[in-house]
Amino acid sequence: MTKDEFISTGIEKLDKLLEGGILKGFTTLIMGSPGSSIEILSKQIATAGNVLFFTTEETADEVVGTMSRFGWKSENVDFVDISSKYSQTILAKEKKRVNIHEQRSKVNIKELIDLGSSGMPPLIRGGDDFLAILSNKIRLSSSEKMIISSLDFFLSRYSQEDVLRTLLAAKVNNIDKKGALFIIMTKGIYGDVFERKMEGIADCVLELEVIQKGSTFERFLAVKKMRNYAKKIGIARYVIDSDGFVLEMIERIM
Repeated sequence: MTKDEFISTGIEKLDKLLEGGILKGFTTLIMGSPGSSIEILSKQIATAGNVLFFTTEETADEVVGTMSRFGWKSENVDFVDISSKYSQTILAKEKKRVNIHEQRSKVNIKELIDLGSSGMPPLIRGGDDFLAILSNKIRLSSSEKMIISSLDFFLSRYSQEDVLRTLLAAKVNNIDKKGALFIIMTKGIYGDVFERKMEGIADCVLELEVIQKGSTFERFLAVKKMRNYAKKIGIARYVIDSDGFVLEMIERIM
């Protein structure tokens, strides 16, 4: 393999663990348990190369603020701020809810009956189709890296099958573009079957785990899968410090 066949993760020791970085055209699934600081890793990956970054649980401004705190540049990042779009949708629907309440409070019983029992407007259904936005942005992107941070947002609003279909299309687009697609997801929430399906879609699977030992916590990153490159399977201890995500001891699993 030559250096030109890889895309750097932006973390030197992680590239070393992967023996060069992420192969062009690969889809990488990064799963982390709560407390694993997976959100910091996703931002640090965005520090190298031209990046399309989907924000869901934080706004773009919040992501930029965190990157700035660690001293990372964000000028190369093109944000798709789904978090802000969703917040605006919620506020618009809440305004509609209040308007309906005010309207109903001013009419008499007969008029209320005439209005029917349509109920209050839902908070999630309708409005922007965020899964379609994700799919379309990936299809049109020319960025070498695309980061979905995180998939949890979509899984809480769409069926698992709809999400899987969208990711399969994203994977095909990424292969054509010879880029690196990173999917961030919380581990242990959506069921073993779904996690296995996600691992099947991914070419590379990284898993972050936090283990409590007495009064301390140890964090580990495992390379669970690297398609066609079994020798790259390994595990490393990591810490989060002022430089961000820092890998320490690396072991190969033979």
